[in-house]
Amino acid sequence: MSETRGVFGLEDIIEQKLENEWVPLEDVWNGDPAIRFSDGVQEDPKTGYFGGGEYSGVKSTMEKVTYSSDTTVAVPGANLTIARRRMGATGNSTSGYFGGGNYPGTATMDKTTYSSDTTAAVPGANLSTARYALAATGNSESGYFGGGSINNNPQTTMDKATYSSDTTAAVPSANLTTSMQYLAATGNSTHGYFGGGDPTALMHKVTYSSDTTAAVPGANLITGRSFLAATGNSTHGYFGGGNPATSQMDKTTYSSDTTAAVPGANLTVARNWLAATGGSTTGYFGGGQPNAQSTMEKTTYSSDTTAAVPSANLTVARYALAASSAIANALPVVGPPTPSPTSQTVITTVPVGYDTGYFGGAGVHMDKVTYASDTTAAVPSANLTVSRSSLAATGNSTHGYFGGGNPGPRSTMEKTTYSSDTTAAVPGANLTYYKYNIAATGNSESGYFGGGVEGVFGRTSKMDKVTYASDTTAAVPSANLKSDRERLAATGSSEAGYFGGGEFPIRSLMDKVTYASDTTTAVPGANLTVARYYLAATGNSEAGYFGGGLPGPVATMDKVTYSSDTTAAVPSANLTVARRQLAATGNSTHGYFGGGRTPATVSTMDKVTYASDTTAAVPGANLSAARYGLAASSARANGLPTSITGPAPVIV
Repeated sequence: MSETRGVFGLEDIIEQKLENEWVPLEDVWNGDPAIRFSDGVQEDPKTGYFGGGEYSGVKSTMEKVTYSSDTTVAVPGANLTIARRRMGATGNSTSGYFGGGNYPGTATMDKTTYSSDTTAAVPGANLSTARYALAATGNSESGYFGGGSINNNPQTTMDKATYSSDTTAAVPSANLTTSMQYLAATGNSTHGYFGGGDPTALMHKVTYSSDTTAAVPGANLITGRSFLAATGNSTHGYFGGGNPATSQMDKTTYSSDTTAAVPGANLTVARNWLAATGGSTTGYFGGGQPNAQSTMEKTTYSSDTTAAVPSANLTVARYALAASSAIANALPVVGPPTPSPTSQTVITTVPVGYDTGYFGGAGVHMDKVTYASDTTAAVPSANLTVSRSSLAATGNSTHGYFGGGNPGPRSTMEKTTYSSDTTAAVPGANLTYYKYNIAATGNSESGYFGGGVEGVFGRTSKMDKVTYASDTTAAVPSANLKSDRERLAATGSSEAGYFGGGEFPIRSLMDKVTYASDTTTAVPGANLTVARYYLAATGNSEAGYFGGGLPGPVATMDKVTYSSDTTAAVPSANLTVARRQLAATGNSTHGYFGGGRTPATVSTMDKVTYASDTTAAVPGANLSAARYGLAASSARANGLPTSITGPAPVIV
């Protein structure tokens, strides 16, 4: 691991943050890493509390998991005020709230104060109706307790606990759309997700700002199940276990309201009636049955893997318990108000990436487009090391990756370093076979090269994944396209890539690669409006633009809206010149489509303005030479981050 303490240059911070080697936000404060401060009071933000449950009787027991050491201890002072099971729990950065439970139901709300490991009843925060088998989640201001059962009758009720006043009230506008019991919930600072239940796969999304709830079918669990548990961070929720006893883990991506199975994160022990909580990097799933479990398992979000942590096992085996934490559900981690004057640390936002695009190939040539001035210049120092065309390119905030191509065909992968305008071969990242007429897209961690012609074997659906941190490439069969095709185009967001068009035969098909699970699905609603090939694509975090192509050639521009997986023609954004075999890249506000054949070979550059869905020629950004069969990458395309937030030193 890189050194992440002391004095740094901005470039060091950016590089280490992008390579996941920077200190996690909750770890940056001076002193004991398990201790933080709020208003001068020491608190423990890196802990989870598991309370109540049953086995040989109903329990009031409270246990505390310390994340940094993966250890669990009983904290009798924090025991619930009454023995309870089948309750819901959530909280903020200072306290956990445990509400409802028991049969035929109770309205009791207990408040666990983390700094003192004590629990007290807060009658003013009691639920509006006595119930059990409910779920809870929330943000820094409020907790939402939804669903549940009264005398075995499932409920839609949503109660909102306001932490500042320790009061709870029913919010009918946020009621679930379907009565649900034995469900699970998690969320981030803006939305809560209530999933599963007895028996359903349904996912509900609560918008905190408006106190409204809607069903989000795209985020439904992969299989209907009850008695499950959930936790997560700012971007994803993890729903694990359930009835009948299962180890299944589903991952909900908040930005797209989609859910996918993540087998690598499956629990090591099939179980139900468990509880879960966690922090920004890991989730802890504890207890459950059959046979009353003390098992604790830890899900690492960055790798989507789960492992048993016996040292963190509960001290009392039980099921039907609940859990909360000071840093679950993207709750903020607060630092000391008065840092040491000799080792001060602050949180800062720094820009990443470069506002430029690189068009390479059709020879060895590399052109660099500067977006701010709409100008293009040849950068010979960044030329490819091997002459080729019909290649593909993608990249992250620091590097572009150019792979495959003809003549050959080739498996060659070359890496362009944006900061120095240099290109070098990276043999470890070569494609798994010789390919051309392929397409590529990706996110900050990985690039995906799919389809094309695979040497003597012909057209292929195969998908190769380039891992940037290690400059290695591997085939990912689970992400293969749904059909063999070549001469297609691709773009996407930070969560998913979209591969559209191609031949043979000429296709309008759109396939969606979900990066978290390395799986591909056909999304017919996002099919191109016109079947075509030899087209190009780019986009930002919200939408992708697919332009040009054959037969024709055509100037057609289709816009894929990621949130709905739908595609529509946007004639106002059509290219100014009908062409094929062009390339495209861009930034968060504009897309640049350059080169190609009309059938004459051209150097033309068109600029798409995303806000207005309009396109105009930008002659100053024309390529340095007319060419076709090229590829393009940028530090700003495909929703790549323009800044990062994290700890930075202050020299005093």
